[in-house]
Amino acid sequence: MVNIEDYAPIVGKGEIESIKELAEHVKGAKVLHINATKFGGGVAEILNRVVPLAISVGLKAEWKTIHGEKDFFLVTKKIHNALQGDESVFLDEGMMRLYLETNMRNAPIISHDAEVVVIHDPQPLPLIENKKGGKWVWRCHIDTSSPNMRVWSRLSAYVRMYDAAMFSLEKYIPKDLYGMRVLIDYPTIDPLAAKNMQLSPTEIQKVLERYGVDPERPIVGQIARFDPWKNPTGAIDVFRMVKNSLDDLQLLLVGSFALDDAEGEEWYNKTVKYAGGDKDIHILTNLDGVMDKEVNAFQRSFNAALQLSTREGFGLTVAEALWKGVPVVGTKAGGITLQVIDGVTGYLVDSLEEAAERVKILIKKPWLARELGYAGRQHVKLNFLVTKGLKNYLRMHIDLVGK
Repeated sequence: MVNIEDYAPIVGKGEIESIKELAEHVKGAKVLHINATKFGGGVAEILNRVVPLAISVGLKAEWKTIHGEKDFFLVTKKIHNALQGDESVFLDEGMMRLYLETNMRNAPIISHDAEVVVIHDPQPLPLIENKKGGKWVWRCHIDTSSPNMRVWSRLSAYVRMYDAAMFSLEKYIPKDLYGMRVLIDYPTIDPLAAKNMQLSPTEIQKVLERYGVDPERPIVGQIARFDPWKNPTGAIDVFRMVKNSLDDLQLLLVGSFALDDAEGEEWYNKTVKYAGGDKDIHILTNLDGVMDKEVNAFQRSFNAALQLSTREGFGLTVAEALWKGVPVVGTKAGGITLQVIDGVTGYLVDSLEEAAERVKILIKKPWLARELGYAGRQHVKLNFLVTKGLKNYLRMHIDLVGK
C-alpha cells in the first residue's frame, strides 16, 4: 500500500505536510483518469504511481483504459505522429469514423459522478462528447508545438470542449487554443518504484550477467520505445563512432511494447536489422523478461545514458537516469532540455557526431561523469519526483473544484 509518509526521508517532512494540507481542500473528491493502456510508455507509468498516491491523501481516484482493435491503434498512432509534426499523415473519413466510433463504444467506462475527469493524450480525446457533469481536463503528453494542421484542425474542436487543457511545456500549446484555460505540468518519476529504488552492486551485476552484458566494460544505453521519434538507429550510430576509439564499449537498447503503439514491432525489427548482429549491441524488451527492476539495473550500470529523440514530449527515462546519478547525453528535443542542463547534468547536442564526442569524454573522465550525475540527481529531486506531480494535480483539483 502506497503511503505519502514513505516519501518523507527523500523530500522532507515539510514537503509532505504541504501536500497533506493541499489535499484537505479536495478530500473525498472523485477523480477519474482515462488513457489507452495500463502498460508501456510514460503515461501508464505516471498513472500507476500518482493514482495510488492520490488515494493515500484522501482523493477517490480511479484509473480506466479504453479498449480498441488493432486498426484503432494504427489510426491513433498516425494521429500521435501527426500531432508531433509528421506532415505525411492524412486521415480519411473511414479512419475518423473508426476513431470516433471506438470512443463512443468506450463511453460506458466514464464515471459521471466524478468531479474531475482527466483524459490523457489523443486516443480517448473524443470521450468529451459524453460529458454529463464535472470538470474535464485533456492532458497532452506529446510535443504539439508544430502539429500537422490538417489533423490538428479535426481534433482541436474536441479539445475546446474541455474545461482545461494541460501540456508538459508552454511551447507545446497550439496557437488556436487562445482563450482556453491552459495548464503546464511536468511529468514525474517515483523514487520508490521498482524502476528507481536503490539496488545493491550484487543485484546489478546479476542482471547484467543474466543478459550477457560484461559489468567490467564500459556501457552506454538508451531506454525508450522502439519508435522513429526515439531514434534507436541514431543510438547505434553513436555507439559505432565511439567504438572506433573505445573498442570494448557495449550498447544497451531497451524498450517495451505497449498495446497502443502499433509501430513498435516494426521499429524493433528495423533496429535489430540495423545492429547487424553485433554481439556488443544488446537489444532487449519486456518480451525478454526485462521489467522495471532490470531497467533499473541497466540504467545504474551506464557510464552515460543516451536520449537521442528527434521529438520528445518529455522523456521520463532522462529523469530516471539522472536520479540514478548517471549523466545524460541528449538532443535538444522537447522536455529533454528541461532535464539535461548542458555541462551541469549532462550534455545537449546538435548532432550524432557531437553526441559521440560527449560520450567519449564521460567514459574517459569518470570523475566528471560522477559530478554531472550528482547534479542530475539533485535536479530531479527538486523538480521531477512524483510528490511534485501529486502536488500539481492537487492544485489543479483545487482550482477546478476546491471547496
